[in-house]
Amino acid sequence: MTVARNIESGDGGEFQSPALERLVKSLSRLPGLGRKSATRLALHLVGRDEVDGPAEELVAAVTEARRQVTNCSSCGAITEADPCRICRSERRDPTQICIVATPVDILSFEKAGFYRGRYFVLGGLLSPLDGVRAEDLPFHRLGGRLDQDGVTEVIIALDASVEGETTALYLQRLFADRDLQMTRLATGIPVGGALAYIDEVTLQRAFQFRRSF
Repeated sequence: MTVARNIESGDGGEFQSPALERLVKSLSRLPGLGRKSATRLALHLVGRDEVDGPAEELVAAVTEARRQVTNCSSCGAITEADPCRICRSERRDPTQICIVATPVDILSFEKAGFYRGRYFVLGGLLSPLDGVRAEDLPFHRLGGRLDQDGVTEVIIALDASVEGETTALYLQRLFADRDLQMTRLATGIPVGGALAYIDEVTLQRAFQFRRSF
């Protein structure tokens, strides 16, 4: 069966198959997928004759992930075991904690392999315009984590955006009375970047945080 040929589009650009149209609309709600991309994906999923084709594999994988995947109760990372592998590891330094916005941010550090501390996921960034306030993020739980693990250094690894800056400043004020070393990821010119193509804000930050060598 070649679905793309056998199902014609009806009025308004919608398929005459209500089931296929519902699938397209469901897929288009996923991040980064528009109507055209969702349509191609939907046609690929339903356009195979195999009993155990990509659609069945996808349904099985999503069902299994929804059943087994959770967030670590200690740091917020994506995991199946709670607490997660990083929080359980005796080889990780509990006195050093890296604060990130989302669980995906942890993957970048772990892939690089140089960081040996632990993490804490905020689950978002402060954004008054979007209705995200301090009480909406787990700052209270973060404070308890710092006390529990005897943390001596907090590394703020947030996006270089207005929301990231706002959240970083809030964290700085929140823990100002603690005996902590608070550091932030450096910002500036990326490796391989040409000055002629660097925006003014990035160039200013690179100049501001210049260092001796």
